[in-house]
Amino acid sequence: MEVHFAKVGCQTRGYVAGHHRLVPTCGSSNEQVIYYMVHLMEDASELESDKRVEMIMNGREGDKYHIQIATSERTFRRIVSAADEVAKEQLSLFEYWMYRLGKVKREIFERTYFGDYCVYMKLRKLALDLFIRTVLHILNKDHKKVYGEETP
Repeated sequence: MEVHFAKVGCQTRGYVAGHHRLVPTCGSSNEQVIYYMVHLMEDASELESDKRVEMIMNGREGDKYHIQIATSERTFRRIVSAADEVAKEQLSLFEYWMYRLGKVKREIFERTYFGDYCVYMKLRKLALDLFIRTVLHILNKDHKKVYGEETP
C-alpha cells in the first residue's frame, strides 16, 4: 500500500483491495482516527456549523446510518480520492493480468476498445511502473535497515 499511496501522492494510507477500500478519517497517528469502508458510503458533506463531516452509510437490509466525524472535509476528500485512485490502478492491473493470462472472454465485455493495443500498452506501462516502484521501495527499506541511512 505504501507504494500505491506514494504514487498518488498521499501520505495517509488506507487499505485497498479493488472495490473495497478501508480508509482512515484523518492521519493514523491521530488518536481520534476512525477507519471506515468507502464502498458502503452513499454520500458525505461538511457540517458548516461545527466543521465536521457527516457520512451517510448503507447498512444491511437497506438501513441508512448518519455518522458525524471530527475531521475537515478537505482532509476527508483527499484521503478518499487517493483511495479511489489506488483502487482504479489495482482494477486496471487486474484487467491487464487477466488479459496476459488469457482469461479474457471478449464477448462478455461491453467496452468496444477492450483488446485494443493502445489500452494494453498503457496498462503494461502502469504494471511496469508499479513493479519498479515496489522493488525500489523494498530495496530502500532494506538499505536503511542495514546501513541506517537512505539509499544514495
